[in-house]
Amino acid sequence: MRGIGACLAAVIAVVAAAAPARAENRCGASYHGDGRTVEVFCSAGQSPYFRAVAHCSDGTRTWQQPGTLGRVLSQTFVARCTSSTGQPRIDGHYVSWA
Repeated sequence: MRGIGACLAAVIAVVAAAAPARAENRCGASYHGDGRTVEVFCSAGQSPYFRAVAHCSDGTRTWQQPGTLGRVLSQTFVARCTSSTGQPRIDGHYVSWA
């Protein structure tokens, strides 16, 4: 039984070493003075493409507003809160990887 356990441990070690490492997400964001826009730039990430998604609210409801699809190391991409009822504001954001 000891031989089987050692063999199993060796197989697990080989599989773990062969598994691809996940890329670290490196993104920065700046919020614009209007309180409705976030601009995101990513220098590295899980995939070559990303989308900024804004967390929005207008005093009565909350929602998520996706921005444009961007490419890592390309330029900044924007998500903007818009609403037909009330004054929208951005409460935060996250990056969605495409």
